[in-house]
Amino acid sequence: MTLYIIANPHSGNRSAKDVITTLKHKLNQEIAVFLTRYPDDEENQVKHVLETFQCNQDRLLVLGGDGTLSKVLYYWPADFPFAYYPIGSGNDFARALGLKKDFTRLIESTKQEPKEITVYTYQNGLVLNSLDLGFASWVINHVEQSQLKARLNKYHLGKLTYIITAIQCLIKKPALASLCLETESGELVEVNNHFFFSLANNTYFGGGVMIWPHATAYSEQLDCVYAKGETLWERVLVLLSLVFKIHEYSPYLQHQPYKQVTIRTPEKSLIEIDGEIVSLDEVILTPQKRYIYL
Repeated sequence: MTLYIIANPHSGNRSAKDVITTLKHKLNQEIAVFLTRYPDDEENQVKHVLETFQCNQDRLLVLGGDGTLSKVLYYWPADFPFAYYPIGSGNDFARALGLKKDFTRLIESTKQEPKEITVYTYQNGLVLNSLDLGFASWVINHVEQSQLKARLNKYHLGKLTYIITAIQCLIKKPALASLCLETESGELVEVNNHFFFSLANNTYFGGGVMIWPHATAYSEQLDCVYAKGETLWERVLVLLSLVFKIHEYSPYLQHQPYKQVTIRTPEKSLIEIDGEIVSLDEVILTPQKRYIYL
């Protein structure tokens, strides 16, 4: 058996190479390492792996953050299992599934049967955790352009960047989310000028902030969570509802589950998907089964 590793050396505090060194010392088996060299290089690395990968005996391990894993899985065959070791800044996917930074557990998991989860595909990629407009997309877009995140990551304080940027968002009032949802039954739902909008396939986003308490990749369901937030005080209360995990009791948060949904915006909008920003005016989300070693 060969352990194939696709790793992003720039994720989080850039610990991918240290993790690989540790695994080489702990494992008594062949390891093949493929490092992403530039943004969106995951497609090339998956192609290289598949040239010699034998699904009946080899294993794939992804090292990186949620964005890296999302991109790798988009190109990885859906019926091929994978393992994941989180080294990103947020690691929301791992947190929701109970994945720990435990080498022994990681190694043992690849010897067991993989678990079934659901992810959501769209025309340009894949959604692991959530798709967001409004507040979250504004914050992520500004964090990714900030030099502060890189400096704080060196001291394992990258999450502070999100907090600082979120405070700025409240003060400056970001672009609001306006869109139309078409559900699997053909129902059209209008969402106009909302401060917060999220379609959650998992429990967390933003480095551990809960989107919806019952959202999970173990079920084939998207949880739509949205809030108007017309005043500064209402926007603060919306965020406090998320931070203090009182989603179901908050008068400001609305919730609706969907199995499949199409999002249309009046014009190309900045949309946050698993910590990455994309610009689209239509997103068609379709459930897809995946298999992970846990």
